Amino acid sequence: MVRMLLHMPEDKLNLRVAQFVMLFKTIYPEINVALEEEEVEVNEWAVSWLRYLLCRELAPDCLLRLWDTYFAAESPDDGILLHTYICLAILDNLQGTIIELSERSEMLSLLHHLPVMDMDQIITQAQSIRDEVYARNLL
Repeated sequence: MVRMLLHMPEDKLNLRVAQFVMLFKTIYPEINVALEEEEVEVNEWAVSWLRYLLCRELAPDCLLRLWDTYFAAESPDDGILLHTYICLAILDNLQGTIIELSERSEMLSLLHHLPVMDMDQIITQAQSIRDEVYARNLL
C-alpha cells in the first residue's frame, strides 16, 4: 500500500484521469466514438477504474492476479504504474463488444462489471501498450 500511496497519490487523481483520457482517445478512437454516440462520459467509469485499481469492476480472481503483479514487482514501472496501461489493455480486449452495444445502459453495465479475462494476457498487452506510448512520446 505504501507503493500505491507513493506512486498514485489521491491528490494526483485528476492528472492520472486526464492522462488516461488522452491516451484512450488517441489509441482507441473507435471505442471513444461508440461511447460518445451513446453519451457515455469517460469520467462515469474511468475515475473508479483509476482510483480503486479496478476492485469494483473485476472478478476477485482476476483482481488478485492483477494486484499480485502490482505489489510484487520490484519496480513501480512494472507494478503499480502499469495500471493505466492495464485499463487500456482491458478496453482493447472489450473493443468489439463495446462497439456492438447499442444502448448507454449496456455500455455502462459492461464497464462497471467487467467480464472474466485472462489477466496474464492483459498484463502482457499492457506492457506492450506502455512501450508503444513511450516510443510515440505520447506522455
